[in-house]
Amino acid sequence: MEVRVDYNSYNSRRFSKPWISKVVYWQEGGKPQIVFGSYIGDDMGGYVSISAEIGDIIRHGQKDNRQPKNNIYDWFMVANNGLAKIDVREARDIFLRKQN
Repeated sequence: MEVRVDYNSYNSRRFSKPWISKVVYWQEGGKPQIVFGSYIGDDMGGYVSISAEIGDIIRHGQKDNRQPKNNIYDWFMVANNGLAKIDVREARDIFLRKQN
C-alpha cells in the first residue's frame, strides 16, 4: 500500500524538503537501516509517499537548517486506519516482533 503524508508550504531557505523513510533492518545495538520514499511537491506544499505494509515502521519529517533542535523526525507504525505515532523504543520492539 502507499503511505502518504501531506505537508503544507514551508520556507525552503530554512527547511529541507520533507522526507519519509521505512525501516528495513535494525541490528542489535545499531541504528536502523532505512529506505527513502519521495516528496511530491515544492515549497508551496505537497506530500511524501512510500510503499509499506501494515506493521512497518515509518519515519517522516523535515530538517530545520537554522535551529537543528526543531528538526522533526517522528516515528510511526503503519496501522489499519493510517499511521500510529510511537516512540523509538516501541518502534524497535514492533520491528523485531514483525521479523520473528
